[in-house]
Amino acid sequence: MALNPIEASEERRPIPRSGRIRRCSVRHVSILPGDPATVQVDCLLGGTDHPLPLGTMDEARPVCNACTARSVWREDED
Repeated sequence: MALNPIEASEERRPIPRSGRIRRCSVRHVSILPGDPATVQVDCLLGGTDHPLPLGTMDEARPVCNACTARSVWREDED
């Protein structure tokens, strides 16, 4: 589970994690409100005009981890 920095707040709740995802410079992550809150991941490799929706973080993980684009990985990944 992710740590909740504001323990007393009802608005912020931890979002469960399941596994590691590579750190990328073109991935856009949005937190969608709801009960529970969900995460929407988009790949911006094709540019901001053509985002590729990847779904939730769990759905995006295998796609992102299998990506072979060389220039998108952050320095601490490769």
